[in-house]
Amino acid sequence: MEDFQVGFGRSKITPMESLWMSGYAGPHRVAKGVMDDLYAQALAIQDGYGSRALLLRIDVCVMHDSTVTRICDLIKKRTGLMRRQILVNISHTHSGPAVDELHHYPMSTEDRAKLAAYTERLKSLCADAAVEAVEDLKPAVLDFGVGEAHFFHNRRGLDAAGRYTGMRANPNNHTDRDVPVLRVSDTDGLVRGVVFGAACHCVTLGVNDKYSGDYAGQARIQLEKKIPNALFVTGCGADANPHRASNGVELVRQHGVTLAAEVNRVMAEPMVSVRGPLKTQFRYVELPLIQFESRAEVEQVRRGPYADYGTVNKLLAQLDRGARLPTSYSAPFAVWQFGNDLTLAGLPEETVSEYVPLLKRAVGKRNLWTAGYCNSVASYLPTVRIMKQGGYETRGFIADSLAGWYAPETEKILVDAVAQMVDDAAHQVTEQFKPTHIKTYAEWRFDPEDLHSGLKAIGNVKRGSRGIRLDGDSYLEGGSLNLSEAGTLGLTMAAWVKPAPAGLKGNRMIICQWANEVAKDRFGFSINNGRPSLGIGDGVTGEQGFTADQNIATDRWTFVAATWHPSTRQYRVYIDGRLTATTGNQTGSGINPKSPVTLKIGAQATDGHPRKFIGQIDDVWLGNALNPVGIEQLYNSSKR
Repeated sequence: MEDFQVGFGRSKITPMESLWMSGYAGPHRVAKGVMDDLYAQALAIQDGYGSRALLLRIDVCVMHDSTVTRICDLIKKRTGLMRRQILVNISHTHSGPAVDELHHYPMSTEDRAKLAAYTERLKSLCADAAVEAVEDLKPAVLDFGVGEAHFFHNRRGLDAAGRYTGMRANPNNHTDRDVPVLRVSDTDGLVRGVVFGAACHCVTLGVNDKYSGDYAGQARIQLEKKIPNALFVTGCGADANPHRASNGVELVRQHGVTLAAEVNRVMAEPMVSVRGPLKTQFRYVELPLIQFESRAEVEQVRRGPYADYGTVNKLLAQLDRGARLPTSYSAPFAVWQFGNDLTLAGLPEETVSEYVPLLKRAVGKRNLWTAGYCNSVASYLPTVRIMKQGGYETRGFIADSLAGWYAPETEKILVDAVAQMVDDAAHQVTEQFKPTHIKTYAEWRFDPEDLHSGLKAIGNVKRGSRGIRLDGDSYLEGGSLNLSEAGTLGLTMAAWVKPAPAGLKGNRMIICQWANEVAKDRFGFSINNGRPSLGIGDGVTGEQGFTADQNIATDRWTFVAATWHPSTRQYRVYIDGRLTATTGNQTGSGINPKSPVTLKIGAQATDGHPRKFIGQIDDVWLGNALNPVGIEQLYNSSKR
């Protein structure tokens, strides 16, 4: 079994109209053309245990958590992926449309309406890219390496006393030079794509009126001359700018060529193999904001290290409305753990580069990839040291977002939260290798001395070469099961089956308490046109069920199993102890605690829906939701 399956998708998101552009503190710009196209690109990944995740990177400057959440809702509706499985990274190009900044610039009503309409279209285009990536899943091999970039500099000028003096190159300040590179190859070694990053603002072009992905877009263009898919992930570069000059168009291409060359160099040298399992963590962390006792204290900030008239004015406006000033901000954080080989930490907002060494020390992980601008870009996120220095990166929240400045305690809370998420993900990886404790709810095994093993035979149930033989009219029936523990421990349905050729046509039930009536449906496990299929009814919501994408054979005994997890509502299907390529999600929520429908092996047998099995069945087992190692253990223990 391959460790991973990976798929790619993309949508061109270059506006078709002239919209207000985002970026830079002062100039107001309306786009007048296109230098290079903007994209939403997606990478979908599934490990060998069925866990899925999606990376979505978008060529815009600003995007708030509310907009990202809406995009994730659309993706969930179309793919079943949960919010914790999706990581969104914003390129932060300053040559894109002013998404989520409708009231930041002095637009006309017409221009504001055009930008709002584009934002709605953008959400759908992002979901389209995600769906394309999920549908493109193919066996893949992952490798990781790290290069270096030197086309940018720390931009925080300081005086002799260590106070901020403005934006200028400062070689004495920290800059994250890492260029992380994740290569995706097919099983024959052909490179299908690459995910790469750099910790630097996309502002090479300076103030301009052409849509462009800046140096990140140019690097993609260079890489995709030889590689089908190249996805740029922005690092913690809030305090770094690319080298700039008056020839911005020439320089942006040069930076793109330089970055692409470094990515190619890393891929040409030995890289670290990345294996599964893949585990994802996502949580909101409350980051404290500076508190003020009076209006006068707010006004004093105009003269302090956090001097920012825009934020002060927003806070004063809130006080004028009689509103309470915010005390904290719920920031979205993400961590992806690839076995013991790679950790990706997705930090929100415009995160400064000093957080990279802080996290490396706190986490102590080899191959830690720290990205900024993830899941929300609405504020600058400085360290305590930068807060003391003051200046641009201490502006706090910007544009049409919450107002305020992060309190010094934020640094420790952030570092501790990410370290805990990494530990939790690593623990999940460790647990994945351990079999789930097996708890049996009910089981039926063929006994030569008791043909039906205590169940009632309906029709002509015969002894087969193994188990029982069902002819499409016969089945076994028992009482209603007590599945009270399934609501918390989940449910696994498993059996050995050998369907006849006729049994691969239509829906043929293996075991169920199912009536095709919402209030009575509980669980059903069947062969649906040759493929294992299942559904868990909650007694309230009609269940669509899920059918795997892999057929089973008619000429041999096959072990089929399906699991349902109450916490994630996820379905998984296994054939001969191995997870099939697809997983699904329950339409409803929970399992019907009571069902008057009797247990049946080999049929549904309700009016209008017989769904009777044709072939042989043996060793039916019902128990708690097992992980892949537990399923493999169950399979090996029941082989003959």
